[in-house]
Amino acid sequence: MKISRPGSHLPLGSTSKATEIAGAKTPAAKPEKTSAKGTAKSGVEAPKAHASESASRVSDIAADLKAGKIAPNAALDKVIERVLDRQLGSRASATLREKVGAALREVLTNDPLLASKVRSLGRD
Repeated sequence: MKISRPGSHLPLGSTSKATEIAGAKTPAAKPEKTSAKGTAKSGVEAPKAHASESASRVSDIAADLKAGKIAPNAALDKVIERVLDRQLGSRASATLREKVGAALREVLTNDPLLASKVRSLGRD
């Protein structure tokens, strides 16, 4: 007796005409995503690339903070503004930016791990 998945009325190993006509590939034949350099990226490499990309967005702020050009609170305000610009965009209303900014500041103040990280900014 043949057992098939619910809703599947095709024998195992067969394909439908629509799949053949469209030239659709099976999930196993799905090509890997490639980076801008043309090299294949695995799922393991993506978080590293994302982390370094995120760090480069605020590297100028970090450099100013380390050089003593800005205070830790000013650096934090700049980072929050960049997050708002990136996540909400320039067309977001002032009210929305205010609400999201306040929520970010609240989390940075009330979350024990994040609050300790913020406090350590002035000690480096």
